[in-house]
Amino acid sequence: MATAPPPPDAFAFSPDGELFAAVADRQVQIWSTTGGKKIAEWTDPVAAQDDSYSCIACSSVQKKQKKDGNLIVVAVGTANGEVLALDSTGVIWRSAFHTGKVISLHFSKQGRVLYTASMDGVICELDTRTGKPKDTFKASKKSINHLTISHDEKFMGVSGKTAKLFSVKDKKDVLKIPSEDGFIQLMSVSDDARILVFCNDNNKEVQVWSCDHHNGTINSTASLVMHTQPKAVECKRSTSYETGGIVLAVSKKGVAYVWHLQTISQDEVLPTKISVKKSLDKKGRIPIILAKLCDVKEDNTVKVHVAFGSPGCLQFKVVVLGENCEDINLVAESDAFASEERNLEQDAKGNSRMAGEQDQQENTNPTDQGRSKKRTASVLDSTNDTVKEGNPEYNLDEPTMEQKLESLNLLNKSEFLEEQSVSLAPPSADSVHILLKQALRADDHTELLKCLYNRDEKVIVKSISLLTPADALKLLKFLVSSIQSRGAKLVCLLPWLQTLLSRHMSSIVSQESSLMLLNSLYQLIDARTSTFKSALQLSTILDYRFSEIADEETDEEEAIAPIIYEDKDTDDEEESDAMETDGESEELGDVTDAFEHSDGSEIMSD
Repeated sequence: MATAPPPPDAFAFSPDGELFAAVADRQVQIWSTTGGKKIAEWTDPVAAQDDSYSCIACSSVQKKQKKDGNLIVVAVGTANGEVLALDSTGVIWRSAFHTGKVISLHFSKQGRVLYTASMDGVICELDTRTGKPKDTFKASKKSINHLTISHDEKFMGVSGKTAKLFSVKDKKDVLKIPSEDGFIQLMSVSDDARILVFCNDNNKEVQVWSCDHHNGTINSTASLVMHTQPKAVECKRSTSYETGGIVLAVSKKGVAYVWHLQTISQDEVLPTKISVKKSLDKKGRIPIILAKLCDVKEDNTVKVHVAFGSPGCLQFKVVVLGENCEDINLVAESDAFASEERNLEQDAKGNSRMAGEQDQQENTNPTDQGRSKKRTASVLDSTNDTVKEGNPEYNLDEPTMEQKLESLNLLNKSEFLEEQSVSLAPPSADSVHILLKQALRADDHTELLKCLYNRDEKVIVKSISLLTPADALKLLKFLVSSIQSRGAKLVCLLPWLQTLLSRHMSSIVSQESSLMLLNSLYQLIDARTSTFKSALQLSTILDYRFSEIADEETDEEEAIAPIIYEDKDTDDEEESDAMETDGESEELGDVTDAFEHSDGSEIMSD
């Protein structure tokens, strides 16, 4: 059975929904949604294998002379912070104003202005024709995940740990919405910023908020539940209901949900689901890549532009939805997808046939009939090959499933346990720096944390020493953004930060973008150590007071003499008394004898 092709790396509708741009396999394409035709295509305009495409946007820009028509411009952002603008002639300009990954691109003012946002919290306003910056401001001190602009282009929303609402005109902070369920990944703002919707990471619910930017008040009004996580959200004000709105969300499984809310607090309204079937007589569904709300009428009907298919075969539909509308099942054009499915099936059959022939050669080779400790090319490994054949046939000489399983040596438990123990060995100093570079360039925070949890001093020193200046700056940004946490995570990050600053200080200081990072790091250290002096004084006073209490207790113990009580029997007391009386009588007897034997003259003379 043919597998579905992967979705594009990045995709976007134009503000009016008439254009659709996508990037896949390092190829940038733009389509017309009305005719479904490909307008232009560019092959790897970035031309840097160590960089990847992170976001895309498209728009039609009016030329200087109206008779010349409109100019179609596509903008792409990269993981290394670069932004490119393309037209039919190729790359118009490049900019590198961002130091972090570009997360969002938005055209405004009929395509004449391009807003760019990166994870470092910096938002730039660029001229579409020249690429020169008109304005730049810091939207957040922490990393951000998404940028959105309202349909009337008066407000922009920035999401990260919190959701912030800014005025496009003066770039002032209007509202701030905290998030208790983690980072906010998706966000949308309606006209006049009356409605704001967002979705947290790993959450299947779309949160709806009522905003009053004049009074600075916000209220959580509804929670719209989906079966799977959304990959795109959008909202618009209702024309029929003053306090109502229309919310659109596209799930990661390719189903679009549309809610008509008569009031923003309407929580239990059922959505209208839009899905795409391969054909009327066949089962199977084609995932929707993206959908966009357009043209809300007075009767509260709305047009929804839908893009579905794969990068090699995109199709577009326009659906008109009203209130209380039933679920809609669109049907794709069968010819285009049938040819694509045939190609995928041919690829799969060709791969399996080639894998079978390769396994048969291995089994018939006398040198490989014994136990082989190294599995070079098995059936499982050959699924990544891309070999096409015009008319593949069933091979009768193909080995059976039992022979294929025997070639994998799955029944040899000793070898399996031996390989497993080797795979579970911790990474050494020779491999951590490779994993660290890959995580930095892919902007993979999970893998990056796995590397930084290693506290071996030799591993840390060697991995930091082998980093390039650009990678060192990326690592510094991640460490500064993550070092605000506490506990075991902070204990693991501090040795890496210390080694990074000692080994790469000269290259870090030489870059202007690092000054803001070092300043924020200094402020954080100053804030953490500001209480040390008062805490030390308090500790000293407490030690002194407790020492006085201890001295007083010892003095009292020395001043009071101990009293010892002896318990004696009456018989012992009588014997002691008798002995004393006998002694006294003996003394008196001696005195009496002395008087008896002495003369009276002697006494008188005395």
